[in-house]
Amino acid sequence: MNKERVNLLENYMQSGLSPLLIENIPSTVFDNAVIIKANVDRLALNGHYENIEFCPPEWYRELIEKSKKGSVILLIENINEIALEEQTKFVELLKYKKVSTFDLPQNCLIIATCSDLSVHKINEEVYSLCAQI
Repeated sequence: MNKERVNLLENYMQSGLSPLLIENIPSTVFDNAVIIKANVDRLALNGHYENIEFCPPEWYRELIEKSKKGSVILLIENINEIALEEQTKFVELLKYKKVSTFDLPQNCLIIATCSDLSVHKINEEVYSLCAQI
């Protein structure tokens, strides 16, 4: 990653306003990140019922714990490796910063990584919700 992209990434991370779509960067680069694999099952992504109570997914609980220590990143890893239609399961997260009835922490930045940003690999709606670096 060249210096210009690194500076741009740092500026976006500080502002935390919009989700980021970043090409060719390993998830290990990010500290204090909760990683969701793009091929996560919808049930594991959205939460579940225990008796009559709706419970958040496990990754959400981890995100809340990490957010208590400062800024946190929710990283969607390799989004281009799943079908375009399946990528839409992340729209609620990207657009509203929430999953089901659970809001993401205010100090949370969403980053989606991919290995190929070509038009045919990223869903148009997902692409439109992210700043590209």
